[in-house]
Amino acid sequence: MLLSVQQAAARLGVSPVTIRRWTASGFLPCTRTAGGHRRIDKDDIDEIARAIGGSNHLAARLARERELETLVATSIALSSQLDFTELLAEIARQMTRLFDCHFCAISEYDPASRTVQVLADYDHSGHRLPDTVAYRIQAFPLTHKVIQEGTVELVNVDDPQADAAEVAELRRDGDKSLLMAPLIFQGEAVGLLELVDQKRTRKYSRQELRLCRAIAGQAAVALHNAKAFAAHRRSDEDVGALRAALGDFASALPRLGAATTRHELLGGAATLACDVLSAISCVAEAGGHSAGATAASAGTTMSVERSGRASVFTAAASCAAGELTLALTVPEPFGDGGKELLDLIASTAALLLARLPADD
Repeated sequence: MLLSVQQAAARLGVSPVTIRRWTASGFLPCTRTAGGHRRIDKDDIDEIARAIGGSNHLAARLARERELETLVATSIALSSQLDFTELLAEIARQMTRLFDCHFCAISEYDPASRTVQVLADYDHSGHRLPDTVAYRIQAFPLTHKVIQEGTVELVNVDDPQADAAEVAELRRDGDKSLLMAPLIFQGEAVGLLELVDQKRTRKYSRQELRLCRAIAGQAAVALHNAKAFAAHRRSDEDVGALRAALGDFASALPRLGAATTRHELLGGAATLACDVLSAISCVAEAGGHSAGATAASAGTTMSVERSGRASVFTAAASCAAGELTLALTVPEPFGDGGKELLDLIASTAALLLARLPADD
């Protein structure tokens, strides 16, 4: 129920001017009608009335000021972290402390697959728990509502009206209460904050729920900034690595150009690709001939044991023998420019191959 300024003033026993001043300062939340008139939620007025406790409005104002101070302090703590892993830990630390709960999980939402992936789960002592697998929100109606509608929702294990899927999860883990808040960035839900109390069912005040929503919003922005910073740092590292790789490529060209047989040229191309792109191995093929190289033969220090996480990239270029191909195995996907450099090595080898006589 929404009240006018005059109705709110009458309920609190203050003047309409005081109500307007409170709404202007942010002390009292309000909305505006199409005509610009203030409208205040009755629940917010009732909360202030309880805080006043029949004395004066000073107690209510102090309570709201403490809320704002908490919000500012938390904002500073989150915004000061740019390392993604440390930021996740800071979010969990702030949330478990402020809301006196046992666990905090931070998740990411993928709208394309409609799945939630837990990024990190911490207990109140700051210990990071093993991450869980992704789950589809269709299996959890209340989680779906939090993500789609941006609401903050509470689940208590003893509430007969609570979402059955969420209650089942609480019972399975021996928990009593779950508070869920969406991580919203630029109007879109990008993830989820979950606060778990293991020992008691909870009833959060409107002030606590408002604070939870505000901190979740700050966390969403901080996570976005940390990701952007990490991407920028990776890009800088990729540029540096590419510059070094191009230098190695230029230095190795004379040796590649000195090859006198197709097999020697293909072996040189495989070794060059393996070396400048820090690969585990590379195989070069053309006209029925093939040759390969490994990290050890290329003189690099890459461990072949990492091949369990390997990715394979290929490049092809037309040549006198039909087509020259390079198949490169790397321990992790290329950074910026890596695939283009592999293409360049293949094209260069194809041009040099045209100068050689066909081998038997």
